[in-house]
Amino acid sequence: MVALFKDRSPAAIIWLFILSFIVHSHFLIEPPAILATENTGLFSVLLNKFASAIHPQITIFLYHAIVLIQALRLNYLFSENQMFSRVNYLTAMVYILLTGVFAAWGNITPALLANSMVIWFFAKAVRLSNNPNPKALILNMGLIIGVSVLLYHPCTILILPGIFALLIVRPFFIAEWIVLLMGVIAPFYFLFSYLYLTNHINRLDQFIPQWQFGLPLVQPSVLFFITLGAVVIILLTGIFNLKRENLRLLIQVRENWIVLQVMLLLMLPLPFISKHSNIDILLLFIVPFSPFIAKGFLAPKKELLPNIMFWCLVVLSLLNSWPELIKF
Repeated sequence: MVALFKDRSPAAIIWLFILSFIVHSHFLIEPPAILATENTGLFSVLLNKFASAIHPQITIFLYHAIVLIQALRLNYLFSENQMFSRVNYLTAMVYILLTGVFAAWGNITPALLANSMVIWFFAKAVRLSNNPNPKALILNMGLIIGVSVLLYHPCTILILPGIFALLIVRPFFIAEWIVLLMGVIAPFYFLFSYLYLTNHINRLDQFIPQWQFGLPLVQPSVLFFITLGAVVIILLTGIFNLKRENLRLLIQVRENWIVLQVMLLLMLPLPFISKHSNIDILLLFIVPFSPFIAKGFLAPKKELLPNIMFWCLVVLSLLNSWPELIKF
């Protein structure tokens, strides 16, 4: 099955549609819900306000559309920047598979929408090297971070990868750091001005991220830990394959992979420091996870290991979305 996504072919896109419907086949029985935790940003406000007006069957189309667009956008980003030895659709394939590994991820949530902003942020970060107009790009990157924080508060963590990207990709210029900071602050400045002029300044705290140490609100089970362990093992396989070919990569490509790796590492504490943390917040991880896991599917010359990993993710997705298949 993995071979279907290794070629640059229109047929691969059709297979991505089919894969999305298979992974989320439980929508035939129960359409995706629109769920939003309060006080996590503007996405939660918008979803809670308009959720009741959307027909349940329409949410099926919306969910598949969001996931497929994000998967193809992320895949195109890595192909465009030559992050892989050849053009393929493995990153999109992995992204779709990961959206199904936990049942809670089969809903339309602020975290799912925020992944579009995370992908957009990384699209700017990989263009920092040798850019003819770096200040405009850095300002846009800062604006994306600032807007992302307003839309979904856990996206505050993007500030750290943004800073690190400047450290590793660009020579140090204090003006560029100030431009990045201005971009991050600008959305909050305009929001503060609007609230002040409309005499709603007392609502400002609703738009400020809140943090506290603790464990994410999940209901762990044997299947949960099996799924989490399998995803981590498959991720480590991809990272190992990337390390083996690291010296053969172009310097710019290697820097982009380092930025993505640091982005992944800096996001790890996120579920433990966000005040309204639950399993939905882990959806942000599938953006940096997908390219690394795709490396694990592409590197082996024989198809046995990639196919085992593929069917492992498919089976786990079905077991988590159809809990009546097996009880743990």
